[in-house]
Amino acid sequence: MQTVLIDTFIVPEESQAAFLERSRTVQRFLKTLPGFVEGFLYEKTSGDGRHNFITTAVWESDAAYENAKKAVAAEFQRLGFNLDDTRKKLRIEAERAVFSRSPY
Repeated sequence: MQTVLIDTFIVPEESQAAFLERSRTVQRFLKTLPGFVEGFLYEKTSGDGRHNFITTAVWESDAAYENAKKAVAAEFQRLGFNLDDTRKKLRIEAERAVFSRSPY
């Protein structure tokens, strides 16, 4: 069964360019990791919900996901990137959840 990471974001308009730039950088890195299946960035174009961006990353297994978390943390440390500080600076609200995925 695949493991899916889903992040939902509330990104102020003035922070969207920086958010998208950082997101694309992280996504390029994720795609290089073992066990990565697919990922998408969704930008809301209409609707009532507060969240205006969603990202998904699908991993072939829980083990691949756990290894990816460690690899991302190491990469952020190598780059001197602090995710929490960046979110505060850009006033981005985020929620994260992990799901199992199976076809229907």
